Amino acid sequence: MYQKILVPLDNSDDSRSVVKALSGLVGEGGEAILLHVISPERTRETGGFKVLGTQIEEEARDRAMVHLNRLSSELSEASIKASCAVVVSKSVSQCIDDYASKEGADLIAMYTSGRTGLAKLLKGSVTADVKKRSSVEVQSFDSSELAALGSS
Repeated sequence: MYQKILVPLDNSDDSRSVVKALSGLVGEGGEAILLHVISPERTRETGGFKVLGTQIEEEARDRAMVHLNRLSSELSEASIKASCAVVVSKSVSQCIDDYASKEGADLIAMYTSGRTGLAKLLKGSVTADVKKRSSVEVQSFDSSELAALGSS
């Protein structure tokens, strides 16, 4: 059992399903930190108006916090303490590693798409990159593992 688990989430249903696995991972008195990383945005011109990159980031941050707070409430109902954070970063995997270290996490629990071959080469794997760079233990869950959790 772990005392502080970092759970990086994107907007996919599969990544949010990792939350189901936490009841078997969080020790008594432990906590989960729900993290969403957004990319920096550039200022855009639309219809003669400028939309600042920071405005776009703020809207993305607000949307992400709504989702994270909903998941945090679900964890609270399961008697798991949770906090939420949204961070802007150019590198998702570096941000996850840095945040885990900063928060003193003893586990990073995250979804993996399980891409292989050309798809993995072209799109890369955030999970694989986090596993390579982090000194914190990383436990990844693929769709089949999450489906098994959902049916139990």
